[in-house]
Amino acid sequence: MISIPLLKDRHNHFFTYSALNNAADLFHIDSKENAIDKITNTKYDKILIAKGWFDSYYSFSIQELNSFPPLIIINNSLHKYIFNDAAADIIELDFPEWVLNNHNQNWVEKNLIQILSYISGLFKFNLESYDSAKKVFLSLGVAEFSDMYVTDKDIFDFCINNEVPVELWTEPDLYPNLELKHQQKCSGVKIFTDGALGACTAAIESYKINPNPILTYTQKELNEKLEKLLALDTGIAIHCIGDFAIEQVLNSIEKNKSKLGKSAIRLEHAQFITKKQAFRSKDLGLILSMQPNFNWDSVIYSDRLSLDYCKSNNPFRMLIDKASFTPGIDMIFGSDGMPTGIEGCIQQSLFPPVAGQKLSLDEFVAGYCVENTKLGYIQLEIDKLKKKVTSKIYVKDLF
Repeated sequence: MISIPLLKDRHNHFFTYSALNNAADLFHIDSKENAIDKITNTKYDKILIAKGWFDSYYSFSIQELNSFPPLIIINNSLHKYIFNDAAADIIELDFPEWVLNNHNQNWVEKNLIQILSYISGLFKFNLESYDSAKKVFLSLGVAEFSDMYVTDKDIFDFCINNEVPVELWTEPDLYPNLELKHQQKCSGVKIFTDGALGACTAAIESYKINPNPILTYTQKELNEKLEKLLALDTGIAIHCIGDFAIEQVLNSIEKNKSKLGKSAIRLEHAQFITKKQAFRSKDLGLILSMQPNFNWDSVIYSDRLSLDYCKSNNPFRMLIDKASFTPGIDMIFGSDGMPTGIEGCIQQSLFPPVAGQKLSLDEFVAGYCVENTKLGYIQLEIDKLKKKVTSKIYVKDLF
């Protein structure tokens, strides 16, 4: 048995997922029959919410959706949503634009923060719900966490007043209007430059099914956007999954190189970063914020990704061995909540589906764990013969 510290999840959506704790969780469900049973037996208040849906397993007809009470189903990527007519009637009262444009994936990609804020707003957040969510995260082995787009000023106040150990990010339009104390609590601003694999909208060359790769900005628009972000003098997190999006982002950063200050720039996900792009990123002093649990995308999304893209997903060995990125320094890890916790990431790190995705245990700890075992620790049993990792979590608050 080997003991390691608890996790520090640098890319999650703590308050969004906290709001969804009572939603029907479809993450481990791979059949429609079981999904329908799970949704049917989930309690709800205003609208029934289901999360963690993989459309690579099954889809729902309009008739099936309308057989439920008001229902929103969230794709595991958080970039794709379906809802029935009863839910649309409720949503239309406060957010009619979503009802009108939900079938327009370009619109959805550009309005993700508003959509997630609406869904989170369906649930009341308070100290009790925070304590409950914190215990869930701790039980999964996560001691420190993040929320990559908070738009509710009450949450900033809550985190300040209660000394919540969470890293907060927000949207660029909101940041300048925050009070100074909120800005000081905020790690920076986040933008999206492409979509996600779950919605077939991440900007890669092609998909085998439902191709709709999206670049949120033109090159000129992104250049201008980044210039404005740099003027905010805060951290910048840039969502870019596909190699086409990464290329566009690097072009913009190089275009604005003379304006780069002390604020860190993070590339979020960067799953299909090429070797040439990796060296450019290193030269620019960028931080790669990546998700080892997304190694499994090479399997779960093999229905839409070419073999070459499956092999090039999360190229950790290239990034560390060739481009000289260092876990814990300019390469940091998180889960994106897909799923949160040690179970979803340690197996994928030590025994990934693609050899180039492998991390050593030391690299994993450096990039993903807190500095000490003050709050607890994780015991790992690593079976190299069976290529399986078993974990057991010990948290002092839960003893």
